[in-house]
Amino acid sequence: MKKLITCFAMAVAVTGLPAYAEDSPHEISSSVAFLTDYLYRGISQTNENFAVQGSIDYSHAPTGLYAGVWASNVDFAESTEFNYYGGIAGEFDNGVSWDVGGLWYSYSGSNALPEEDFFEVYSNVGYTFSDMQLTPSIGAGFAYAPDFFGEDGDSIYLHGNLDLSLPHDFGLSFYAGYQDVEGDKLTGPAGYSYVHYSVGLTKNIGSLGLTVSWNDADDDCDGGTNELCQAVVFSVSRSF
Repeated sequence: MKKLITCFAMAVAVTGLPAYAEDSPHEISSSVAFLTDYLYRGISQTNENFAVQGSIDYSHAPTGLYAGVWASNVDFAESTEFNYYGGIAGEFDNGVSWDVGGLWYSYSGSNALPEEDFFEVYSNVGYTFSDMQLTPSIGAGFAYAPDFFGEDGDSIYLHGNLDLSLPHDFGLSFYAGYQDVEGDKLTGPAGYSYVHYSVGLTKNIGSLGLTVSWNDADDDCDGGTNELCQAVVFSVSRSF
């Protein structure tokens, strides 16, 4: 419970930060979310229990540079997960958006181990068909870690998504990802790979965002048991 309160306090406290003027190129934003489960690439990180998450972000509009920190409770090693990230994003003249950056995963807690921390680089592209019905948005991304969680060797992650805008501020999203880990200390030399996917429905009510998603994966997820890779997740979030 103490970790949940810490994450929540971090996210809410930023609302007291001084705001930049409306015409300033600098922007600070924050968010807080409550979820019935926290899934990372299709696998529950909270043993199918509740999660509280928060973030603080900075962006510089003229250059597209950004940086931020995100946190969530997790159910292993009595720790809290912190993600520190930064990169640059923009849009080509043809409307294709792009994003390149790096992300450091850190786990802080009484039983957290240094080898659990790892670094990853990523790139994403996206495009919105604004003149089509339901305003479909498509996206794809790639991430690479030279030494994945638990010093488990090279990791490659590929993902793609399709988002649709429905009437009455509803949204429908489809997502699929492929994770491949070389394997070393944590899972042995054989490594592992799997595909996971989800379908989500979103609704905005005032300043709140509501989401319900169905999540599943193939049989190789979670060491072949697939026990922590199937979930219906509800979340409530707010951005500031």
